[in-house]
Amino acid sequence: MSATAALSQGSQTTVTPKQTAIDKTKALLTTFFTDQQLSKILDRLAADIYANKSLKDSSATLITSAGLTAAQTLVLVKLASGSTGAPLTKVNAVLLRRFEPYYKNISQKILAMKKSGKTQSECAKQVHVMVAGYLTKANVTPILTDIKAGLTSTEWQFVKLHGASLFLWSKHGL
Repeated sequence: MSATAALSQGSQTTVTPKQTAIDKTKALLTTFFTDQQLSKILDRLAADIYANKSLKDSSATLITSAGLTAAQTLVLVKLASGSTGAPLTKVNAVLLRRFEPYYKNISQKILAMKKSGKTQSECAKQVHVMVAGYLTKANVTPILTDIKAGLTSTEWQFVKLHGASLFLWSKHGL
């Protein structure tokens, strides 16, 4: 149940930083993943940061840690092997380049927390807080605009058609 649904039902449920990050991801970036899949991705991200993994190393396993459905896998395979020259590779390159500075910032904070004796659970919660804080339209729109700019016209049409559920292009005027 999303945080919004819990609140609309009048429940006394406290919205966790992780649920806030999930809700903001689904509102601003993608509806491709379920809440449970996004929860697994956030857990893996927090664990990778705590283990001092680079963004490149972490990103290689983040999506696969979510337990994709056959339909989701098919979308990704289609985008990765499209006749237009593997546009998913270009999309991933833009994402890595754009998220790298922010990932390093999160990593520095989490590693300092770890060094000061904070538990892995406390550090994970802080990762969720920081991810939720980063997920704003002002931060997401330029990233999606860069993705579009990095693709040829044919690749963009292919990604927009076959990856429509992957990113919420229309919410950002794309």
